[in-house]
Amino acid sequence: MARFGTHADAEILTAYLERYLPRTDLRYDQPSALGALHHLDAQLGTHHADRFPQPDGLWEQWVNALVHLHDHPAYIPAELRRWTDLQYDFANGWTQP
Repeated sequence: MARFGTHADAEILTAYLERYLPRTDLRYDQPSALGALHHLDAQLGTHHADRFPQPDGLWEQWVNALVHLHDHPAYIPAELRRWTDLQYDFANGWTQP
């Protein structure tokens, strides 16, 4: 979805996170979705992802549900975006969206 780069993609990712972050018992693609949403926000000039990593927000609650993830750098929103940016650049180097 990060490669499509539309407002509709940002809305889909936002809806996904709204649905699955409250489910702290489920570990699907929440980190990838948040990274992609941060990436899209940067491209689109929007701020959809800003509300998720707020103190005591849905992202923090989801990460804190597993104690060993709390301070793991792979779950820091800025690191998720950096990783998504790297994947995006790699994919664009090989194919066009």
